[in-house]
Amino acid sequence: MHPIKRFTALALCLVLLAALAGQGALAKTACSPKYRLSARTVSAVKVDVKPKADDGVTLGGLAAEVVRQVNAERQKAGLGALRVDAELTRAACVRAREIVEKFSHTRPDGSKWSTAGTGIYGENIAMGQRTADKVMAAWLTSSGHRANIMRPGFGSIGVCALTVNGVTYWAQLFGK
Repeated sequence: MHPIKRFTALALCLVLLAALAGQGALAKTACSPKYRLSARTVSAVKVDVKPKADDGVTLGGLAAEVVRQVNAERQKAGLGALRVDAELTRAACVRAREIVEKFSHTRPDGSKWSTAGTGIYGENIAMGQRTADKVMAAWLTSSGHRANIMRPGFGSIGVCALTVNGVTYWAQLFGK
């Protein structure tokens, strides 16, 4: 399936799940995701990524600000900017949804985080930070997360911020 169609299907699933959860019922939906948010865990879902026809995705405000700050940090260190990648962004949204259910670098089915998509070589996740400034501060003060942000071999990035019941879940994926 084309990345835009996959992303659109994922976003539609999240909207449907949120709407169904708000009605107190969660029926089977056409999206059939492997990992679903249950009605009891979702009362409001907001995904910070919007589809765009020309490059696959347009990052919403939170995600775009994370990318801006990542590239500013890399520039300070003399590293090249990361380009936003549609597949990494799609996979980041998958991972953000998964960490709502199980906050871990291991996926809910027990597989590695890198199996969420193709070309994924690094992952940073976080939850609870309400702003890009706060999540970036947390990642930059953690040696492992900072290493991903500053890795010279990375050339692309995908970021998703997903807010569920007032808690923001962040996924940042890196590619070559």
